[in-house]
Amino acid sequence: MKLDDIDARTRELATRLGIAPPQLQEGPVAAWVAEGVRALPQPEQTVLVVGPAFGELTPAEQEAGLASAMVIAELYRRGKRTPLVAAGLVTVAAGAAGFAFAEPKWLVVLGLAVLFPVSFVLAQALWLRGIAYGHDRRLAEVFGRDTPELLLELNARNKHEIRGILRAYLTVANPSRSSRSKRLRAV
Repeated sequence: MKLDDIDARTRELATRLGIAPPQLQEGPVAAWVAEGVRALPQPEQTVLVVGPAFGELTPAEQEAGLASAMVIAELYRRGKRTPLVAAGLVTVAAGAAGFAFAEPKWLVVLGLAVLFPVSFVLAQALWLRGIAYGHDRRLAEVFGRDTPELLLELNARNKHEIRGILRAYLTVANPSRSSRSKRLRAV
């Protein structure tokens, strides 16, 4: 499929989703991204990067992948500051309590220096879980439940092993397939 054909299809999907059409470009996409397309949300316009694996998908999988990337970009753009704000609130609350009741004060400062990045990572993981559920719900509302189910199946077939800390993080940040399917049945 040529980039011009993908662009035309993407514009149709964006219209159905009620969002601005993204800019397309060819480029590298990590092997563990089963859809073969990734979104780069920009302030002005989302950029979709289409990788070689995209061409190996069925037309239905390609359409679902494009719609998925656009929905994720839109959800990301709407709440991108959420983890930072949540981590800031937790840190400020802990700091206020620490300075009011704890001694020595330098230990409170040290604790806050550790608390902020840890709470940011956890808040971001929870926020990403919410994006996954919101993504599934939005796709089901616009295209029917078959589209998010197709994406779940596509991701289950993708056998690329992710190792290390990224795997641990993605395990926390991504709800299980059964959990996502259960929520889809309620849509």
